[in-house]
Amino acid sequence: MVLKESLQSDSAAYFEMARTLLAPGAMHDTYGNAAFYSPGYPFALAAMFGIAGVKLSAALTLNLILATISTLLTYLLARRATGNGVLALIAAAGFAVLIPAVAGSALLLRENLSVPLLLGFTLAIVILLETRRPLLVAGVAGLLYGAGMLAGASVILTGGTVVVALLWRHRSWPGTSAAAFAFAAGTALMLGPWVLHVDHVLGRPALNTNGPFNLYVGNNPAANGRFVSMADTPLGAEWRVIRARDGELRATDYLGELAVAHMRAYPVQTGILALRKLALFWSPDFPDSTDQSRGAAITTLRWIDGLQHLLIVALGLLAVVQWRRRTKAERLILLVIAGFWAIHAAAYVMPRYRLPIMPLLLISAASAALPLARRPVRVPAATVPA
Repeated sequence: MVLKESLQSDSAAYFEMARTLLAPGAMHDTYGNAAFYSPGYPFALAAMFGIAGVKLSAALTLNLILATISTLLTYLLARRATGNGVLALIAAAGFAVLIPAVAGSALLLRENLSVPLLLGFTLAIVILLETRRPLLVAGVAGLLYGAGMLAGASVILTGGTVVVALLWRHRSWPGTSAAAFAFAAGTALMLGPWVLHVDHVLGRPALNTNGPFNLYVGNNPAANGRFVSMADTPLGAEWRVIRARDGELRATDYLGELAVAHMRAYPVQTGILALRKLALFWSPDFPDSTDQSRGAAITTLRWIDGLQHLLIVALGLLAVVQWRRRTKAERLILLVIAGFWAIHAAAYVMPRYRLPIMPLLLISAASAALPLARRPVRVPAATVPA
């Protein structure tokens, strides 16, 4: 309410998707697309709009509810993974004052939903390590993973950690296979209706149509690792013509073909750019001229944001170095972070894209920091004259 962020770009698209989901006719975004943006967050918005009305205050209330759930899940996951209540409180408090998370609650962005879903999924696979009900827990993990995919496909590689958790259980192969099937069934149950809807509307089953778009933005002669406007790519204004002529699905397919052709033609440059994206993913987001124009308070908060980030990343890296000291649950958390990070080498990165794994990184950072804080200070013994 204080920031009074306006509805524009992605926020406006999500708002429109939720509004049209409740209205007669097909759901679409502000650009007329049926499945360009991930539908998970608009689904949650629509549910809130159904209760409180189609208004911005209802959406902000939903964001605060999701933030509260995320904070609680951060505590529960840290407590389960480490068995340390103090560490869990530190991690949860760290997320509660994390500047990007606080500022993100003022915007209608899918990360607000991706955070609690990824936390819930990670908690499920941590429980899967030792539970006596692997089929039930694996099925719940599948539902949460599927919901996470609906909220944003960037979690796709994190699904591989389920396999790791099942292998680390050291149980019989029939039991492991049954749990894997339960996970797959839960995922399919969550994704199936939406994929069938897209097939009905666009003529082909798909999770969304922005994958090829993002791949092209991240892999073209003008790509630099961050978001580049389509107007600044070789297509330029031609993109609007292609989109109007070919429609949502065929137009984005064409972008995907251009991206793949560029990557094949310049494999070395593509590899170097991918590494640059992985590095940019963790770079601090210090204030720029736009932030400075909004006043001293915003600029100060953004500096705090950058310093917060550097501290968390440094301690998280220490947790990675201390891999052998970490519990299996803590290692799973690190693997989830790695899977989420790796997929961002494909397209492009923005600072807010890393928000879903920041609570996980906070847990890892706290697990590395707490022993250092509790280490006794050695005071040299006083020299007593003979």
